[in-house]
Amino acid sequence: MSKTTKARKHQSAALQTLLDEVTPIEMEQTKVKMLIAARIEDFMIAKDMSKTQFAQQVGKNPSEVTKWLSGNQNFTIETLIEIAAALDIEVIQLLEYKPRVELVHAEIMVKASYKQPAIAITTPLNQKSAGYGIYMFHGKGPISKQLKNQKV
Repeated sequence: MSKTTKARKHQSAALQTLLDEVTPIEMEQTKVKMLIAARIEDFMIAKDMSKTQFAQQVGKNPSEVTKWLSGNQNFTIETLIEIAAALDIEVIQLLEYKPRVELVHAEIMVKASYKQPAIAITTPLNQKSAGYGIYMFHGKGPISKQLKNQKV
């Protein structure tokens, strides 16, 4: 079983040399291609459409759709028009930046506007005793403890 570790920042002269060779226009081209791929996938998900179903809509093989979604595809305007038509959207919508929002954690607090009834819960008092106790709870926590060590 391999142990997963956090990614760490790595300094490499060879990597920096490669990154220095990438021009700003090449960086922008890559960014736009990846944006279009992400938008296509977003629209497919919104329409509950699989790669196979989408491929049938545009008359392509599923492997072609996989290439499109990789973010490496250099799209022609004709292909973008076909994609937009299959998704029933305007071509310009493929170029709009809409950040994805994923809900990772949520807390919900519900407050009642009426007085909550007390709830009686019977629990073992401890492991050594055969007795049980009744704890009364009312909204925020225990209000009273009754019938301590009552034998069953």
